[in-house]
Amino acid sequence: MALLLGIDTGGTYTDAVLFDDQQSRVIAKAKSLTTRHDLAIGISGAVTRVVDAAQIDEIGRAHV
Repeated sequence: MALLLGIDTGGTYTDAVLFDDQQSRVIAKAKSLTTRHDLAIGISGAVTRVVDAAQIDEIGRAHV
């Protein structure tokens, strides 16, 4: 399974999505509050939540 991680940092929320490239389907998605003073905090929160939701150990590619 080739998993892709997509991240979108928006004005209020940072979204993370795990997508199975081989089956063309979303595996998991999650949100975290966007932290404008340090975007890494919001990104880390969203990524942690989406990885936990999918219960996976490895991601093939990330797109921010």
